[in-house]
Amino acid sequence: MKKLFLFAIIMLTSLSVNAQESGDSVKSKKIDKIKICKSKYEDSMKGEVDLSFRLNVGMNTMTGAPDDYSSKIWPSWDFGMAVTADWFPFGARNSWSIGLGVNWRKYRSGKDTYWVKGEGNAMMLTPYAEGLDHHKTTLHVFSLQVPVLYTHYFDDDQDWYITLGALINFNTGAHTTQQYEIDDQDYDIETNKIGQRPITVDLMLQAGIPGCPDFYIKYSPTTFFKEGRGPKMHQLSFGIFL
Repeated sequence: MKKLFLFAIIMLTSLSVNAQESGDSVKSKKIDKIKICKSKYEDSMKGEVDLSFRLNVGMNTMTGAPDDYSSKIWPSWDFGMAVTADWFPFGARNSWSIGLGVNWRKYRSGKDTYWVKGEGNAMMLTPYAEGLDHHKTTLHVFSLQVPVLYTHYFDDDQDWYITLGALINFNTGAHTTQQYEIDDQDYDIETNKIGQRPITVDLMLQAGIPGCPDFYIKYSPTTFFKEGRGPKMHQLSFGIFL
């Protein structure tokens, strides 16, 4: 009987110790899980630098110009691509980016007019002569681009985000074209050295929403033409990132 009583005491003591150790283990696992989640939220990618490829496709227009200088949103288009270095100084939720890219823009005139050089080589639009068929006028711009951007992510998976920043454009090439038809003959006239500003800046907003294409809008507070070389108008573009 004494042996049976002693055996029961030993078993109860053993179960109590095992239960305490098991409870401590569960508590420890919970603490570790909290620490891991906190680390993922605060410290993931902290100090890292990644490379990103950016490709955008959109439409263009000019704003602020006199009524005689209207442009069609379509078929005016904006196409660009860039590579950026993305720095995450505080973790996965915030990044600063700088890079290098190229950008092509085409603006289609909204009226039956074409670009010519007037007094002082200032660009101006003048009406097409009568008898011309299928006429259209476009303005083309090519730029080397330096994006300087800040991005904030609203979730750990980086699906929700907003990007703000500036695109510095080095406008290395620009020209206008007029196309028309006379007696079934097609004519294409190009005008170069149109007096575009060599450097312009676009302010850009980009956003990402799960289930939707990433979209952007950019606006240049600087006028497209140099002072005295054309109408005062500003570039506006919007579209999607692929």
